[in-house]
Amino acid sequence: MSILTKKKTTRDYEEKLASLPTNSRENIQATLNNFKKFVHEKHQSTLDQICGELIIIKKQQGDEEYEDALYNFLQEWIDWNISKKAGAYTIRTRFSILRTFLYFLGVKTNPQDIKQILKFPRKTIEEKYPLKKQELRDLVIAQARNPKRQAFYLACSSSGMRSGEALHIKKKDLDLSLDRITIRINAEYTKTKTGRTTFVSKECGEKIMTYLHKLDDNDYVFTNSTGDFKTRGRAEQMALASVLERLGYNEKYSSNGFYKITSHSFRAYFFTLATRKHDENYAHKMTGHGGYLMQYDRMDDMKKLEMYLELEPDLVIFDQTKNEIEIKKLKQENMIVNQLQDEITKLKENQARIDQKTIQELQMKGVLPNELL
Repeated sequence: MSILTKKKTTRDYEEKLASLPTNSRENIQATLNNFKKFVHEKHQSTLDQICGELIIIKKQQGDEEYEDALYNFLQEWIDWNISKKAGAYTIRTRFSILRTFLYFLGVKTNPQDIKQILKFPRKTIEEKYPLKKQELRDLVIAQARNPKRQAFYLACSSSGMRSGEALHIKKKDLDLSLDRITIRINAEYTKTKTGRTTFVSKECGEKIMTYLHKLDDNDYVFTNSTGDFKTRGRAEQMALASVLERLGYNEKYSSNGFYKITSHSFRAYFFTLATRKHDENYAHKMTGHGGYLMQYDRMDDMKKLEMYLELEPDLVIFDQTKNEIEIKKLKQENMIVNQLQDEITKLKENQARIDQKTIQELQMKGVLPNELL
């Protein structure tokens, strides 16, 4: 068989996944594994065999028979996922991935047919739980034996980094030259493949500095795990679940059974406060979303830091830190006031000397009487 006409297989598709980011690759592979399990359990077959049969039906029996077989098969898969307690959002996400896989193997679906024929479960939309400052404080304190994890919670909540981004940060990605630690997030580790600069709060920076001197440039800043990204992520998920149970912050959403507080809650905490202090476009920019106004792309680091310092008092979770920030701010404002007062005094004295000199000159010319002296 010619290379140009070689039949594509599931293995070919899986080999293509190697070039994708870790999260994307794992999500796609999980969907394929789900589909393989369904095909084996319900049809005692393989993905390649099923797709091959569908293509044969189309060639031999025409489009109508093909579409009936295809959409009946897909509906069976949807119903099977429902029986396995998969959530509505999960099923929709898996189906989107599945369409791409089927297309690769030559099985094409039509958006209008999907809309008219397939029946997906309705998504239950629950109000997102807002992480409270006291809860965040308790979570940080509970990790007292693990400074890196404390810094991890503080970093995500004070910078808006995704947990996956934070777990990739190495010592060499930190810049200590400004008033707050600056973090350069490499594009390859972001969801949007766009690098950005962000800051962490004073209290997060202080926690980082307690152990930073022990790290080499390529050591991770926010995790002790030396495993791959997946291992690091699971370790943090398990640690957070454990402390949520211990503190009694273990309430879950009824629709999917997930904890109401997750690592994403830290990021949402930052986004909410950043929106309130500045605006939504600023919050989108700092958290790595698209769709923000271009004015924020033109800001240099000093302007970004200036806006961040305005926001910081709202982000910090310990009163002592907030007080220190406020005191420093008041001192700076007081210094500016004193400088202005000194300048005003100097201007008054200078103006008085000029006025005195003018009067003397006018008296010498006889324009003004000498008794004014």
